[in-house]
Amino acid sequence: MAIILEAANGGITKTKLLTRANLTSGQLRQYLDVLIEKKLITELADEDKRHVAYRTTEKGMRYLSIYSSLKSIAVFPQEEED
Repeated sequence: MAIILEAANGGITKTKLLTRANLTSGQLRQYLDVLIEKKLITELADEDKRHVAYRTTEKGMRYLSIYSSLKSIAVFPQEEED
């Protein structure tokens, strides 16, 4: 989810998002449904919904900030081998 939110910061099309997140269309749809429901990402579309893009919301940016902080605490660098 963090990869999707990072990629959508500033707006991104579904095609580019599929490539950046390295997901199938079905997988991306499942993640987007959850992210939209939780208001972490917003869907932008023209009137006839032919062109759709996604953008990370302020709430999504806060999530990324907290996620990044937790990730830095939880991940331990590998010990150097002698």
